[in-house]
Amino acid sequence: MAKQSVPRYAVYFAPEPNSDLDVLGTSWLGRDMDGKEPHGQALVSNVSKHRLNELTESPRRYGFHGTFKPPFELNPTMSLDALLRTARIFACGLSPVEIPRLELAVIGKFIALTPVSQSAALEKLSAACVRAFEAFREPLTDEQIESYRQNKLTVHQEQMLEHWGYPYVMEEFQFHMSLTDRIDDSDERDAVFSALEKLAQPVLGKSISARHLTVFGQSKRDEPMVAIERIPFGRSK
Repeated sequence: MAKQSVPRYAVYFAPEPNSDLDVLGTSWLGRDMDGKEPHGQALVSNVSKHRLNELTESPRRYGFHGTFKPPFELNPTMSLDALLRTARIFACGLSPVEIPRLELAVIGKFIALTPVSQSAALEKLSAACVRAFEAFREPLTDEQIESYRQNKLTVHQEQMLEHWGYPYVMEEFQFHMSLTDRIDDSDERDAVFSALEKLAQPVLGKSISARHLTVFGQSKRDEPMVAIERIPFGRSK
């Protein structure tokens, strides 16, 4: 994947290209990891195309992924090249991690793919990613902090926000792959959930293996995050 200069980055788990999980994300969101739109977005009965587009705005912008290091603005003392070098070195010391069997779940009021059980190895990997790339993160502004605080954070989430720039890391981490934004209307949420149950059948009840880190970047906040480099775990032979 071609490198590009972008001001905001994240380190994600992203599906293996052309896997069932990748096909699900591409067909549901109508875009792939590179930000391309090879197919139209999947349709849902009783939900208009325009409305579904609204309900998937954030997942479509951020791409289909599981978060390891949440999106951050790059510290001006750092560079994209340094970030990618660090990611390659970090990935060299990693071994594949199994993500437990997947299910559809409603978290708050948004729909996501989640593991059916917790995984200590996955939590350890996420925490290590948060620490490994912390030096690259520009500290949050007061306005950004206040924006997070509107979500009624717990005391521990406040501590995570202050220390790591994001409230849902370390002990607060819950691996998930978002498929929608918040859907307040229960009937509408049920309709979308039912459509996803059918579309996600090839991946439901199956475990997957995290074997790569993928560095994503975003040129502007209202533009898609796209994959910059996919980095395999372990040393190349």
